Amino acid sequence: MEMRNLVKEKIEEKGYAIGAFVASSSSMNVEILGVNGFDFAMIDFEHAQTSLETAVDMIRAAELYGVAPYARVYNPEDGPMMGRMLDVGIHGLMVPMINTAEEAEFVIQNTKMPPIGIRGKGIGRGPLWGAYENYNNGEVDEKSMVIVQCETPEAVENIEEIVQVPGIDCVYIGRLDLAHAMGVEDPSTSPELEANIQRVLRACKDADVIPGIFTAGPEDATNRIEQGFQFVTVLNDLAFFRQATKQRIDAVRQAVEGDEYLVTDAVFLK
Repeated sequence: MEMRNLVKEKIEEKGYAIGAFVASSSSMNVEILGVNGFDFAMIDFEHAQTSLETAVDMIRAAELYGVAPYARVYNPEDGPMMGRMLDVGIHGLMVPMINTAEEAEFVIQNTKMPPIGIRGKGIGRGPLWGAYENYNNGEVDEKSMVIVQCETPEAVENIEEIVQVPGIDCVYIGRLDLAHAMGVEDPSTSPELEANIQRVLRACKDADVIPGIFTAGPEDATNRIEQGFQFVTVLNDLAFFRQATKQRIDAVRQAVEGDEYLVTDAVFLK
């Protein structure tokens, strides 16, 4: 049995892959993403309460629908944790706050097996208890994806060196954190932020590394894909649920209560 890299297959087919962050720790939400045709689900450990045991059920839900199960780790300095996540069947890892080539090399050391890195061989769920016959003989190093996040001006300044680290498959721009670190109040209108985004995109293209980015909506996602971004997230499930439920309840109350609702409840909600 051969391990597959569903995201790379999708990028080779269409030029891009579309996914979503799952911060809810919900395998059902992952299943819904699969039903709706998402290419990957990014299980969030950094800003969510997800446990590794819960993640296994989320991975199974993704695999059931041909969705690539990925995870964003919660500590970029915890190398053994990265290996353990791969051991339970994650197909790719996103590591936040990578600012230098040395930090990127640390990630590779802990996500690749010898002779590339120091990750130990396993016989658990990652290699499907031996069903992936070549998993421990280099297949996992080739088929799993390593994604580092660019979220600070320091990372942008070092991006040409970061993308040259062997084993880095993708650089993902955390646009909101990058904007915050730059002191930008409105990410949608800052030419300085956009210049940094375009610098990262160029560096990725020059090094044959997949460029990835967070997007704020359909128009934004479309624009970024047309620019050349290939690993694109279009929502966070909890934020999307909050926005959708807010729009629905506001629409009903406005229809029923009219101006009275706008004057009272809307002020209260502020």
